Amino acid sequence: MAMKESVGSLRLYFIFVALFAGFQSVSLFVESRGNVIVVIDALLGFMLAVAYLCIGIALRKLLVKSSKIVTGVILTSMAFLVLDFLLTVLVGLPFEMVGKLIRLIIGLLITWYLLSNVNRLSYELQLRRNA
Repeated sequence: MAMKESVGSLRLYFIFVALFAGFQSVSLFVESRGNVIVVIDALLGFMLAVAYLCIGIALRKLLVKSSKIVTGVILTSMAFLVLDFLLTVLVGLPFEMVGKLIRLIIGLLITWYLLSNVNRLSYELQLRRNA
């Protein structure tokens, strides 16, 4: 039997990721040493963290009324993962590439899992609401 995520477990996930990513982005910003690419990466990551926190707080309502906002943020975070990896490749930081590649693969798998669960939960909640 496959495990199904609930609204509560997804809410906790979004909040946890928001706090973790926010902390990571602030740390990256502090350690940027004025590197424009790193500063932009940190700011984009922080904005996504804020978006994840907002989604975590209002998840049930968003799933029923505007699930496209949630899926849009998830798709944006997928694009951010790819962009982050490409920036690492373009800047030529070979010591970070393996870690970033692993982060990219795991991140894309997790966001795909999130996307499928958000779509399923949104559908189920809308069915219950209309019944």
